[in-house]
Amino acid sequence: MNFFKKILVILLLVASISVNFSESMDDGTYIYHNFTKADAEKIGVDENTTDYEKNETIQTISDSDDDIYVMGCFLPTKEELMSMSEQITVVEGVSETANLSNNTYLDLSKDPYFPLVGDQGKIGSCASWAIVYYANSYLQAKIHNYDLKGSDSLKCFNPMWAYNKINDGKNEGSGLIGNLNLISRLGSATYETMPPTNNYTIWGDYEAWLEAPQYRITGYEISSTNNTDVMKSWLNEGSVIIIAMRGEDIFTFDNNSILSDFDQSHDEADHAQAVIGYDDSISEDNETGAFKVMNSWGANWSPNGDGSYYITYKAMANLDYTTCYRITGAVYNTSDSHPELVGVVKFDSENKGTKDQNMTFGIGNESNISGFVDLYEGMDENGGNGSMPDFIAVDLTDWKSEFENSLNNTGKGYYFANFSNGTKTSIISEFGIIKYISYPNGEEINTLNSYACNNSTLFKFYSKTAPEIINSSVTVTDNEVVVSIHADDVDDDLWGVKVYFDGLNEYYSLTRADQTFNTSFNKSMFTYGEHYAIFEAFDGSGNTNKSEKVYFEILAPATTSRSTTNHYSSDLSDGIDSGTIKRAISNSNVIYGSDIDEEFALNLRENVQNGNNYELSKDTIIVGGPESDGFADRYNNEFEIQITNEYPGENRGVIQVQTIEVRDGNIIKPYQVIYIAGSDRFGTLAALEYFKTLDELPKGPITVEWNDNGVIVVE
Repeated sequence: MNFFKKILVILLLVASISVNFSESMDDGTYIYHNFTKADAEKIGVDENTTDYEKNETIQTISDSDDDIYVMGCFLPTKEELMSMSEQITVVEGVSETANLSNNTYLDLSKDPYFPLVGDQGKIGSCASWAIVYYANSYLQAKIHNYDLKGSDSLKCFNPMWAYNKINDGKNEGSGLIGNLNLISRLGSATYETMPPTNNYTIWGDYEAWLEAPQYRITGYEISSTNNTDVMKSWLNEGSVIIIAMRGEDIFTFDNNSILSDFDQSHDEADHAQAVIGYDDSISEDNETGAFKVMNSWGANWSPNGDGSYYITYKAMANLDYTTCYRITGAVYNTSDSHPELVGVVKFDSENKGTKDQNMTFGIGNESNISGFVDLYEGMDENGGNGSMPDFIAVDLTDWKSEFENSLNNTGKGYYFANFSNGTKTSIISEFGIIKYISYPNGEEINTLNSYACNNSTLFKFYSKTAPEIINSSVTVTDNEVVVSIHADDVDDDLWGVKVYFDGLNEYYSLTRADQTFNTSFNKSMFTYGEHYAIFEAFDGSGNTNKSEKVYFEILAPATTSRSTTNHYSSDLSDGIDSGTIKRAISNSNVIYGSDIDEEFALNLRENVQNGNNYELSKDTIIVGGPESDGFADRYNNEFEIQITNEYPGENRGVIQVQTIEVRDGNIIKPYQVIYIAGSDRFGTLAALEYFKTLDELPKGPITVEWNDNGVIVVE
């Protein structure tokens, strides 16, 4: 036997010993050991038995068509437990040195942090109700001080968030281990982001996926229901305990809502519930002491009227399935802690894939993977063969330090996603990392979206280096405005270039040819006069680089005036000397409201329009105020100074220039509007006469006044 084979045999032998044997430890409170194969053999269900098949089918019981109660709890298989063995601790008992509470009574449901009783209806989601709705809601409410019985009731977690992802797309129940694993990897979504629903296939939308990571759990541990002291100690520590028992045993009660060992059938467990308290004084059938259990069949089901009942300590100890579970804690266990690195994926709308795929998100590259989340690792169920949602998100904060170390040392931080082996494989359209400095409503930085990935497996990186803009230009031809830019793909991560015109938020994506981007725009998009473009290059890491303003001018077509050939309209009035003012009037519709305003408007050009039914589709000059001009009234508030009969005052008028945007289909068109108006006719006339004397259009409002000496500017 060669050296490498000897080493392999030794390693396998050591692994076998460690799996089959684990020494008990004592931490001063509990005696415990790491999960072993022997534990799996003892508490796991054999997948090859008829009992397991029966366990996978939801059971219903009823006393009328209206009162139907559903079970649907899968017990964990041996294989399922062994695959998760490294994450499970088995609590054997209470330490002799433990400082146990002397309480004889406890009821967690009295806390404002504990949710009101839930009702699973006809859905086989009892395990999700016990684990997600009761246990995790209570845990997280204490951290965040949520009053789940009052103003924060929508902060309760929706059990369907978990159930729908581990029910194989069918209403046939879910497993205890599956629910616990799911919320340790994905967290939980509240009713705020995923409202109550009986739809057992939906996975939640964008808001639910981004909220859920905040409420991940660290893991879980198990004990036996015959360890009464352990269960009471867990409850005293504020943990809700999850059990599974025969649902039919609690279908009907005597008037006292107490289940004794004498009353129970000891048949195979099929219904999960939450243990929420105890009372040492309760007695039934000569059995003293009982645990309080919260069911998920609604408030009216039990004689107590609150959805709860008691089960004696002896009955609890002698359940057919004696394993009980508790959540060990929250990943974000203070009110100000939160996820800081979240992987997000959007899918191609025509190729979303199915929910039964292997889904993996992680940090690292092909040669050096720091860590990952395998959504269905060690789980017997998945989401079924229905279509994936539009968007999913997974918390990767566990490997934030590795991501940032790589980023700081190499300038790049790597991340990846993989979808495989489903009925239909997903095609990723956008993929990236959200890196938070506050959560969830605060500033969001470095949203890294991949454009047109078109793959099912992606390794991407976040870079600190922004792309460089080498040169850019705008060329005006007879019919088009042609924009072009050359950008340097510094880190092989240049994804695109956008162009913005005239400071507007609307942008256009340019067509790429290697590292050059160019696109042509119809000249009619732009008004006559000067414009500018700003180019923005961006990469897959969220880095951007903007160009300086690139100016260009759209000239009015040449026309013949009364005396000479020029670029101005032939109907301009005399007495205007400035080329800029002439061009502004030539390029604009001149509108008015009253007969007097019409006379004033004719001092600018011969062709004028009534503004009462006028729609903005071209540069425009308004002559007269909002009192008689419907168009002026509609846009009066768009200007820095609003004209009224009282302001700017008697014999005073204002000249203002404003760009007003109008949406035309998917395009926002900017129009220059010149507003010449006063509080009375003399004010409007003063503003008009002064406007005709200007050399350039004003940058801000100009207020003028008509007096005996003519028009003066009011400071």
